[in-house]
Amino acid sequence: MNNSTSTAAVVPQQPNLGMQDLPKLLPIAIAITLTNGLVFFMFYKRKSLRNSSNYLLLGLAVCDFLTGAVNIPYYLIFAFRVVPKTSPMYKSFAFWLYALHTLMAVSAAHHILIITVEKYLAISQPLKHYLITKKTIFKVLAGIWVVSGFIAMIPLAWRKVQSNSRWYIIHSATCLVIVFLVPYAFMVYAYTVMFKAVSGRKRPSRHRNTVSDTKQLQKKNLNDRKCILVFAAMAAIYLCCWLPYFTVMLVINIKHQIKSADLAGVSKAAEVFVIIRYITSVINPLLYTFFKRDFWLALRSLFMKRKRSFARRSSTLRSSSLSYFTVKKARSKSTDSTKLTRNSLTPESPPNGEFESNAQMNEDRTVFMSSV
Repeated sequence: MNNSTSTAAVVPQQPNLGMQDLPKLLPIAIAITLTNGLVFFMFYKRKSLRNSSNYLLLGLAVCDFLTGAVNIPYYLIFAFRVVPKTSPMYKSFAFWLYALHTLMAVSAAHHILIITVEKYLAISQPLKHYLITKKTIFKVLAGIWVVSGFIAMIPLAWRKVQSNSRWYIIHSATCLVIVFLVPYAFMVYAYTVMFKAVSGRKRPSRHRNTVSDTKQLQKKNLNDRKCILVFAAMAAIYLCCWLPYFTVMLVINIKHQIKSADLAGVSKAAEVFVIIRYITSVINPLLYTFFKRDFWLALRSLFMKRKRSFARRSSTLRSSSLSYFTVKKARSKSTDSTKLTRNSLTPESPPNGEFESNAQMNEDRTVFMSSV
């Protein structure tokens, strides 16, 4: 078995795969780039967002951004057969496709795990959470990429081995356990603890049941329900994304080991689950980032600032044009009054009847011009 079979979980082996996947994956890649690029823009514009917990979200955004900017284009190049199977580079190209997808998958899963740990400490153990600094977060982020890179590069050890399918089975099973099962078990435990902590939060005692107290209590209940809903959505998305992804990788490598010819159904499932895995790179910034109050307020303030800037610019242009016409009208009136004064002081001033006739003609002309 050559190394290209190890990428079957990532690339279903079908003819003309590029033309089939381009209309599906290109919009996803653009959406991934834009949504995670917005996270970068928010960090650049707002210094208030640069705290320790938000740097974890920035790390997840970097991972998702690379999925849209690097992984999907690499996949499409492979699907279009830019490097033909007869080329000596084909095996290396296929191997690095597998390694790159493994790197991003492990990195994204571990980022979500660390974000869950941070939320767990913030709610259940706030004193320990208070001791977490930016330096600690940077070390954790560096550790995530080192571990992810190590797991992704493990297949280099048996890359040139002729019969290497059993090693890919072990590698896929290890990823399923280390990247999904163990982190998900902790995430379920952590979300359960956080759910109980949020639901059992003591309300402030109120001596008088005023309208403001009632509104404050309703707002607090709404925020708690929203927090619980986000926790449930995080756990569900993690389950729907990573369990099928790593399971299909394991199943395909097993089928290659037993030399099964029935790969059509599994390849179709792999195509569906790879697309789902890509879509989560769009959902992650929306769910983990913009559901946070500080990000949402910062995003809203940026939009409001742009709106106010546009309104201020429009009002400035309007006021300048009005002032221009006002000055012009005042100058016109001043000129007319000066002419009238000079005519009244000249010895050849017309008789009263002729002056009234001229005034009436000017008035008629003014009415006609205004009507036009």
